[in-house]
Amino acid sequence: MSLLSYLRTRSLREGLVKGRRGWFAVGVVVWALRGLRRLGQRRPQTISTEVLAPGETLQVSSRRGR
Repeated sequence: MSLLSYLRTRSLREGLVKGRRGWFAVGVVVWALRGLRRLGQRRPQTISTEVLAPGETLQVSSRRGR
């Protein structure tokens, strides 16, 4: 278990369940870091889907922006 995972779990238990403000503040920071990390992740993007018949070929190319 990583440190951030431990802090998230502990902050839920101590901050939300038991009402301890210090742990609640830790939880806000740790959960915000997790949310920002998820927002910053790249996700695959599907541009197009096509069904190819037998014998057809597919050419993939890339154009880089200027």
